[in-house]
Amino acid sequence: METITNEIVKINASDYGLDSTKAQEIEAMFLPMLNKMKKLEKDYNEIIKLPINPETCQKAKELRLQYVRIRTGTAEIHKELKAFYLNGGRFVDGWKNAQLFASQEIEETLKKIENHFEILEAERKAKIKAERIAMIQPYVEDVNTFMLGEMTENAFKILFAGAKSQYEARIAAEKKAEEERQAAIKAEQERQEKIRLENIRLQKEAKAKEKQYAAEREKARLEQERIEKERAVERERLEKEKRDLEEKSRRERKERERIEAEILAKEAARLKAIEDEKKAKAKAERKAKLAPDKEKLLNFMQSINDLPRPEIKSIEAASIMGNANAMLVQAANYIQDNANKL
Repeated sequence: METITNEIVKINASDYGLDSTKAQEIEAMFLPMLNKMKKLEKDYNEIIKLPINPETCQKAKELRLQYVRIRTGTAEIHKELKAFYLNGGRFVDGWKNAQLFASQEIEETLKKIENHFEILEAERKAKIKAERIAMIQPYVEDVNTFMLGEMTENAFKILFAGAKSQYEARIAAEKKAEEERQAAIKAEQERQEKIRLENIRLQKEAKAKEKQYAAEREKARLEQERIEKERAVERERLEKEKRDLEEKSRRERKERERIEAEILAKEAARLKAIEDEKKAKAKAERKAKLAPDKEKLLNFMQSINDLPRPEIKSIEAASIMGNANAMLVQAANYIQDNANKL
């Protein structure tokens, strides 16, 4: 282990571009913490030479915590100084980092002393766990299921024996199942062969019967064709007679419809001429009767358009006037559109 010398931290202000006055001001802020660290040097150098035992571990822990408090105090000084010395920021970082490096190395050394027995115990358990994993891994799916490094030797022996027994029983069961599966496959193959031979025999019988049935079906087909031909000839004769009658009936109906259409067209033309004459006469009479009213309505429409609009100043009044003007224009247009229809 490394022994601490009297000069714990040394930083050159010129490396950071600062003058000696500013550097001394900043250095003065860190000196109290450095002095505290120097006071602990003797204790540290004594502890690292002591034999490892519970008392030494406790002393290392207490001394380490003192260094932690000094280091955290240094961090607070660093935070305050950096906020006020923008140009000296890198210099302050240098002090902080150098002191942090020195303190952390000491802390790590003390931490190892403090946790000496815990580390030895962890290493012992890790070794036992590795040995037990190598033993039990062939017999289980996931070794992480068990706390192999924590259980007693007797508990592990019971676990190992049970896992091995279960594994061997499973292998034996799988072997038996495979033998039974192979036997079942063989029996199924024999059964399928019997079925195949039986199907061949049935197919031969079916072909012989099919040949007999085919001859009978051919005879029946020829007879059916003869009957269908006779029926087709008779059906064609009857359909021709039907088409001739339908054509005669169609020509007679078409002639009747032509005559009726001529009569209806003449009558419709006569009635339309009478109706058109009535409408023209009524329209002329109505136009003559309404002529004065149409003139009055158009004059009223013009008076609406000529109506003078007042000058408005407020926004509210302008909105009302705008809506009213739109209504007047709409009314004038309505009178003009409908008066022209009179």
